[in-house]
Amino acid sequence: MPEPDPVPALTIGWVTWHIGYWWTATLRHCFQDPAPSERAEVFWPGTAEGAVDWLRGLHRQWRARLGDLTDTELDSTDRTVTLPWGEGMSLADVAGRVNVELTKNVAEIGLLRILHGARDASR
Repeated sequence: MPEPDPVPALTIGWVTWHIGYWWTATLRHCFQDPAPSERAEVFWPGTAEGAVDWLRGLHRQWRARLGDLTDTELDSTDRTVTLPWGEGMSLADVAGRVNVELTKNVAEIGLLRILHGARDASR
């Protein structure tokens, strides 16, 4: 999925929304409604605590959905066919990509926290 144009300033709020959007859209495509999730349909909860709760809920859903599948279902492309970026990918491959994306986003949050702390320390 293309990034918004222009790309918003990189903030912890935006990155947590991005994680939530990505996970919501992937869950929807692979396990629920195959209609694409529009960015405007996915709202950031408004607080850090709300974002943590939201992302933990998505994590629980993702683990529960994957945990119920057989190896054959994980190796299948049936659930990933509507993903705009998942053409030809098995669900296991998509799960791996979700983990890589999540790892990248968490690293971005960590860097933003370090930069914020460094800015405060220099004042």
